[in-house]
Amino acid sequence: MALGLEVVLADGRALNVLSKLKKDNTGYDLRNLFIGAEGTLGIITAATLKLFPKPRTIGTAFVGLKSPVAALKLLSIAQREAAGALTSFELLSEVAVDFSIRHGIDVRNPLGERHPWYVLMELSSPREDASVTIEAILANALEREIICDAVIAANLSQRLAFWRLREEISAAQKPEGGSIKYDISLPIAAVPEFVERADAAVTKLIRGARPAPFGHLGDGNIHYNVSQPIGANTTEFLAAGTMSTRWYSRS
Repeated sequence: MALGLEVVLADGRALNVLSKLKKDNTGYDLRNLFIGAEGTLGIITAATLKLFPKPRTIGTAFVGLKSPVAALKLLSIAQREAAGALTSFELLSEVAVDFSIRHGIDVRNPLGERHPWYVLMELSSPREDASVTIEAILANALEREIICDAVIAANLSQRLAFWRLREEISAAQKPEGGSIKYDISLPIAAVPEFVERADAAVTKLIRGARPAPFGHLGDGNIHYNVSQPIGANTTEFLAAGTMSTRWYSRS
């Protein structure tokens, strides 16, 4: 967590707000403004940071489920049971996972069987065994028929394999041809409806288009990517996608 910053502005002036206070009400809070601007408002040259202990245990699970609505229910259980220990909750569509398995390096489906949607969930704990908590969460969800299947990483190698599947998704779209990519932020509860309506709109505008949404359901950030229809002309697909985006934004 950043408590304060030193920033060099475009005209060469240095702005020193290296506060060590957790809450500083002496003026405008410029810290997050400069962080969020990613260097466009000034270059960060120093920072005061609050550090946290390295987690003693990490529990990671790969889950198969039927819909984003089910994923939202699983998220609710995880937040209630794990509280601040829930550090990652990634929603992955079947298409996105298939791309990663097909084109990623040393990537496979941890569940063996295919599901319409997946969740990559991770808990980090400075004290208790995170795997015990994540097992309880999954057992609760399975009993309530929220999830279809799940596997918990038994070691570091399996945990890294789960994350490799997630991290290969973007690169794995390139061999599939043209890809139109959006980075969407919206209220967490609105994600299922957005995905449903967006998928319907995209496939109506471009027949055969393959939406491959994935992203951070835990904070409402979804990478809504659309790959071209199989065998389509890439240039024509990208042009059609651009025209569709302009039409949609004006309507």
